[in-house]
Amino acid sequence: MSKTLVSKKRTPPESFRQRNQAQSQRVIELTQKAIAQLEANHQLVTLNSVVAITQSLDDQRKGLSAKTILRNAEAATRFHEHSLAYQARQQKIDRAKRKRARVDADMRATYRGLRPSDLIQMMEDLKKQNAELQTQCNKWKVEREEAYRLRDEALQHNTRQLAALTRQMQT
Repeated sequence: MSKTLVSKKRTPPESFRQRNQAQSQRVIELTQKAIAQLEANHQLVTLNSVVAITQSLDDQRKGLSAKTILRNAEAATRFHEHSLAYQARQQKIDRAKRKRARVDADMRATYRGLRPSDLIQMMEDLKKQNAELQTQCNKWKVEREEAYRLRDEALQHNTRQLAALTRQMQT
């Protein structure tokens, strides 16, 4: 005789489900009413102001907490739609996300399996390469400055010759 385990999924009673649904609807309605009242009074819709208004609108005089509003998906969505402060914050976060450098999967895969000592060696090699490139760049800058100096000298020499020829022709 072997006993088989039968997993029975427990379902909450219907009254529990109805109570939760009623509470959820209460949160949504109070949030909507608070937002409407704040907008009618031309006040800024913030989480704290919505919480304060819900206490005066609630039949039970309990009001809603900030966590309650944010836990209820529909109430949170309604709040986010009307809160300018939240929308400004989200825009700021979105801009910051766009500015971040994106490392693609190939790049990550390249370095993922390496040991720390290998990564350190790679960093030292890159530093040496960077120093060499900086030196090369500085040499080129010096050469460019020398070329500009020579050009300017030639221009001055040519200008003097032209002036001398012009004077000769006038006399």
